[in-house]
Amino acid sequence: MVVFDFFRYSLINRMEKTFLSLLLFFQIFSSLAQEVPILERKVSMLAQDERIDFFLKRLSQEAGCLFSYSSSAIDVGRTVSGTFYDQPLREVLEKVFEGEVVIKQKGVYVILTPKAPSEKEVVFSGYVVDESTGKGIRDATVYDPITLKSSTTDEFGFFELSLKNFKMDSIRLVVNKKDYADTLLVKDKKNPFQRIQLKTPEIDLEEVGKSLTKPMKDFWVWTKNSAGFTNVENVSDTMYRRFQVSVLPFIGTNRKLSGNVVNDYSINLLGGFSGGTNKFEWGGWFNLNKGNVQYVQWAGLFNQVGGNVKGLQVAGLANGALGDVKAAQLAGLVNFTAGNVEGIQMAGILNLATKDFKGVQMGAIANYAHNDLEGVQMSGILNVGRNIKGAQIGLFNYADSVRGASIGFFSFVRKGYHQVEIGADEVLPINISIRSGTRGFYNMLFAGVRPEIADSTTWAFGYGIGTSPRLGKKLHLNFELSASQMIKGNVEALNLINKAYLGIEYQIVKGFGIYLGPSLNWRVYDSSFTDHPEMFTYSNPTIRNENAMPMENIVSQLWIGGRAGLRFF
Repeated sequence: MVVFDFFRYSLINRMEKTFLSLLLFFQIFSSLAQEVPILERKVSMLAQDERIDFFLKRLSQEAGCLFSYSSSAIDVGRTVSGTFYDQPLREVLEKVFEGEVVIKQKGVYVILTPKAPSEKEVVFSGYVVDESTGKGIRDATVYDPITLKSSTTDEFGFFELSLKNFKMDSIRLVVNKKDYADTLLVKDKKNPFQRIQLKTPEIDLEEVGKSLTKPMKDFWVWTKNSAGFTNVENVSDTMYRRFQVSVLPFIGTNRKLSGNVVNDYSINLLGGFSGGTNKFEWGGWFNLNKGNVQYVQWAGLFNQVGGNVKGLQVAGLANGALGDVKAAQLAGLVNFTAGNVEGIQMAGILNLATKDFKGVQMGAIANYAHNDLEGVQMSGILNVGRNIKGAQIGLFNYADSVRGASIGFFSFVRKGYHQVEIGADEVLPINISIRSGTRGFYNMLFAGVRPEIADSTTWAFGYGIGTSPRLGKKLHLNFELSASQMIKGNVEALNLINKAYLGIEYQIVKGFGIYLGPSLNWRVYDSSFTDHPEMFTYSNPTIRNENAMPMENIVSQLWIGGRAGLRFF
């Protein structure tokens, strides 16, 4: 028992030591991970005609670092005066040496070397801070509007901007940050370090309203983690260039400010991002534009435009535009527009317009127009529109209202023509039909039955199309073409009755009417099948013509019949 207690005590003791060691390790690791870089440590110093070498000794104690420099290369015998309160070590050194030294950090050492004079390159640097709080502003954009060279501030608000072939004594730099007022800075070539204060603008309620109602948020951005996107958010100015070439977004002649530059001609070897295009843009893979595009945009895969499109937009896969389109959009798969469209959309799968459309939509699979459409929708399967002034041509069509025609296998117009018909003809005494579409063009789905005492029921089902022009206030003409398969029990052989009907419809009251009229009937059936249902059991129309094709076992019959009945809705 004593031995067991000894081992248990030893085990607990070792576990406690291990736990304490791990706790100490994580505390040290956490402190190192959160440690502020030496050059960004805030110091407060006061100097009055003090030699620089003495000042650096005190400064090293304040900042917790060691300075490394050559007294023969740097004049540390001259004096310095000033009050430095809660400023980064880097800024203090820049002010003391007046921008004449290069400052680098390596471990706990801060290395100071003379800055070599250069006529070809000047490095501007400094801090961008909030005017009211004095804190550094992260991801602010500092750029030269002439060369388009730009830099973004780090987490402490520090930036460096190198300009080559710099010949002027001063330069204008623009400083932008989202939610801050733009600042124009004139920098002296002899004093390239500066502390820049930005202030927040007064709240513009109109702009707030616009931002709240913005329909789509910056779909055209390349990546929110890139300096290029940061510049797009910060910089409100638009610059213009006649020509640009890029490999990928922000890798080209317009550098990281490409999203703020409108080009006349734009060539993107793989893909590119620009503020807009005035004449022509070509992309091997894709083109992204923040603003408007005209007159030609061509891409191997896709085009995306944040503004309006005018002219021609062609893509192997998809075209997208968030503004209005006055163009022909041609895409292998999909065309999408968030604004009004005037022109043509042609796609291998789908055309999608979220506002008014004027022109032609042609999609192999489907077309969708969210608002009013004036023109034509043509698709292999489905057309959907709101208020159509023109025509829909497709297998299935849907619209809220149509001034024109919806032509297809089945069309449904919410504010259109919907009727249920119950009637009789010379073959079947009970027929029920559903009619849907517009009076200009409608579809019919129907079935009929002949009640009789037999082992199997004689019935028919079919499909038809028709038109119903108005003859008077309550009177309409009906012209219809239909085909129905007449069977006894199950479908076993061809027995098709094709019908052309011309009649009148009188609406007694709203939602209720009667109809009647003659029909021309042409029956085509398989003569080799011997169990067809008897055609006429309660009427005896005259067969006007009968032809046989023995080689195909097909017989046709022609007669004149009639239809009559009631219509509802």
